[in-house]
Amino acid sequence: MKVEAILWVLVLVSLALVVVSPKYRKHFLVVFAVAVVTVVAVIIVVRKNEKLIPAASSVPAPQRSKRVDFEQLHIEKLDKDDPEARHRIEVSEIRFDQIRPSAGSEPGTIESIRARLYNDSARFALTDYSYDLVVQDCVAEVCTTVYEQRGRASTTVPANQARDVTIEIRAGESRASPSFKLLGRPKIILSPLDTRAYKATSTP
Repeated sequence: MKVEAILWVLVLVSLALVVVSPKYRKHFLVVFAVAVVTVVAVIIVVRKNEKLIPAASSVPAPQRSKRVDFEQLHIEKLDKDDPEARHRIEVSEIRFDQIRPSAGSEPGTIESIRARLYNDSARFALTDYSYDLVVQDCVAEVCTTVYEQRGRASTTVPANQARDVTIEIRAGESRASPSFKLLGRPKIILSPLDTRAYKATSTP
């Protein structure tokens, strides 16, 4: 903007000299014309730069940092130390029963799922498991899936025993909003996906 002001001053001075000096009018007309062309060119360049700079700055920078799943890293380390852990108990040897939802603070919401986890293995204690949780909303005998959650949890269930477990329903987009709201009665389907039985807990 300072350059533009200086050029405009030069234009005005040239114009004044053209008016007051008939002797050198031709020379000052040349200077005046050059000054006008220069001012116009500078203004065009400056306007283009002003349009380009906001466009470039509005582009968000790529996010390089990724959230580290420490639980998954821990499981991977344990699997590396004891690769047979995932094969000692078959998925068919564990099961959920007495599945019941715990109501949330708002009507039609669920805060958590409580269940009894059975380990039917005759030899090994269950140490970790992953699950698939499906919540259905049943209205007039028609059940529709409104929520699904997969996760992993650690527990200790000795061979041929059972333990009560609690699975928390994850929050929605914001903690103030629930993940879903039920219009009818809930139907909970909870299934195991895989197992871990690390050798430190095996029964001789």
